[in-house]
Amino acid sequence: MELYIRLQVQTIAAAFAMGCAAALLYDLLRTLRLARRRRTVTHLTDLVYVLAVGWAFLRFALAIGQGELRLYVLPCAALGAIFSWRVLAPVFRPIWRFWLGAAAQTGRFLWQPVRMLLHFCKKVWNSAKKAIAFFKKFCKMKLYRKKGALPQDEEGEA
Repeated sequence: MELYIRLQVQTIAAAFAMGCAAALLYDLLRTLRLARRRRTVTHLTDLVYVLAVGWAFLRFALAIGQGELRLYVLPCAALGAIFSWRVLAPVFRPIWRFWLGAAAQTGRFLWQPVRMLLHFCKKVWNSAKKAIAFFKKFCKMKLYRKKGALPQDEEGEA
């Protein structure tokens, strides 16, 4: 088995980049988690992170290491994550906060027509209920007039 220095350097660089990407993804999900401080959001973002990074590292290990996990890959990925947390995360956090706010505002703007439609449907539903009740009473009155009988109340009196 030969040692390919170029392949090892490429693997180290790729592991470093993978660690940076994993840390940036965690920081992106952290921004979302801090915007909505709820347990379900925290658990959901943690689940997304673990599944995404676990799948990515598994694919990376199988592709680069040809089915074997090289021991120098994990420390290089950890160095990439540390570099990302110290250098890249402070640069990207304001950008992510801005885009999260922009996405939330866009969601609010897109929700407005839906909210107005639901409000309109509620008004139509209430009007329809009133019209149906009126029509039922109207039909009863017409039926009583046609039969020539007077409508009676609950006690049977005219």
